[in-house]
Amino acid sequence: MTQFEDVLLTLAAFPHPGWDEAETAQVLEPFSQFVSEVVAPTAGECDREGARFDGGRVYLPSSMVAAYRAYVDLGWNQLHLSEAAGGFGAPDAISLIATELLAAANASFQMLAGLVRGGADALVHLAPELAPRYLPLLADGSALVTMALTEPGAGSDLGAIRTRAEQQPDGAWRISGEKIFISGGDQDMGETILHFVLARTDDTPGTRGLSLFLCPARRDDGTANAVTVTRIEEKMGLHASPTCQMRFDGAEAHLLGEAGKGLAGMFIMMNHARLDVAAQGVAAASAAHEKALAYARTRMQGRAASGAPASLLDLPDIRRMLLTMDGLALGGRAMVVHTAGLLSSNPRLATFLTPIVKTFCTDMGSRAADLGIQVLGGYGYLADYDIERIWRDSRVARLYEGANGALAAFVKRELGDPQARAAFVDAIATLARGTPFEAGIGTGLAQWADCAKALAAHPRALQAAEPMAHFTGLLHHAGALARLAARHPEHPRLAAPARFARRSLPAEIDHAAARLRQMLEEDLPALS
Repeated sequence: MTQFEDVLLTLAAFPHPGWDEAETAQVLEPFSQFVSEVVAPTAGECDREGARFDGGRVYLPSSMVAAYRAYVDLGWNQLHLSEAAGGFGAPDAISLIATELLAAANASFQMLAGLVRGGADALVHLAPELAPRYLPLLADGSALVTMALTEPGAGSDLGAIRTRAEQQPDGAWRISGEKIFISGGDQDMGETILHFVLARTDDTPGTRGLSLFLCPARRDDGTANAVTVTRIEEKMGLHASPTCQMRFDGAEAHLLGEAGKGLAGMFIMMNHARLDVAAQGVAAASAAHEKALAYARTRMQGRAASGAPASLLDLPDIRRMLLTMDGLALGGRAMVVHTAGLLSSNPRLATFLTPIVKTFCTDMGSRAADLGIQVLGGYGYLADYDIERIWRDSRVARLYEGANGALAAFVKRELGDPQARAAFVDAIATLARGTPFEAGIGTGLAQWADCAKALAAHPRALQAAEPMAHFTGLLHHAGALARLAARHPEHPRLAAPARFARRSLPAEIDHAAARLRQMLEEDLPALS
């Protein structure tokens, strides 16, 4: 089975409004082929060469620039855009699957192209008067998008942002300040960049004084705006996705939405971006499993009980690791697609699940990549076999679009709403109903509900937020995998990983609940 075939099984198990199965396959099959033949071969060169900063500009490996031009020439960039933005109008589930396929092929490529959807949505919803000017640049691929939030001393704490926007006598806005960790802050894939910037418009403390702006890299007359890249970071992975430190020196900008409501505007971009990052985690797990399985099938190691030469697949510990990786990828993809379907049918539940899916899938992507290295043994540690690159590229997904620990604290706040707790229990129970997972998940949900109720009002709730987020993600993963396997009961592809996951679930639930309760029992010791 290929990743593409796994994708079709998942989409069939979680129907999405707008496209039927035939239309979905008709679009995704050539897209998957393009990604495999054109984008995937660039990954090694992109990792070795990386982005280059020279004379104030960022230059990318030539193979990635060529791949992007082919991507745009075939119109694949429009797959992620709504019809209002000049795109295909693909359902959210299809867009996120496309993200996964791209990220599995070349994570740096997907990073640079991936924020266009959020930028287009922000323009459509917040600034329809600007849409005719800028949406065509996104639809034809000539412009890419950044999210400029982070500053020195203001990472997850957006209330500490100091970059300011001042309105001029003629009504125009100008932005001054410094931003760091800006993915794609400059590049030579597209012709220009649209920076979406959070800046302070008044002295109201915290996030209430922040507003969202569109700051184009080039003015309407074609001249460069007052936005410069001062350096790019040397990173563990994603070498061809330039992470930039940027300076805004009175740069011309357009206010998006209302002044002082920038955080609400940014979440139009952020919520979809977080599901994109979850899909990146799934991509890491899927790609690592595929490489590890291919290696294990051909690597001879010792002899079987019969005396014949044995492959790594004959070793129980190797099978354990491969089944774990496979279950993480299959269930994680199902979590993403399930949540994508809720964006339109049940947005309140989708809001609750989005940080859970982001944290769980990115944690599990790292875990699967690490297991893949272990399957290959010493060869997994070598660059020649590429699986160590997957580990390096995937590690950052647990940090950006909200560090996983910070998002766990958001989940704790959500648990204060009894209706949110009840909606989660009902949703997961519905996924598991009538499946072999039902009894195990039912026991887990009862434990989860008790823990969630206790956590909601507990004075040490924050120190137990991460264990609670993991427990929540574990149950969603199990429910989504249960639905996937139940919709294809005779499919040999799903039988082994589903059975392995189901048998492992009771112990994992007990461990998750015990870990959470332990974190509530006493304060963490002080550190000096």
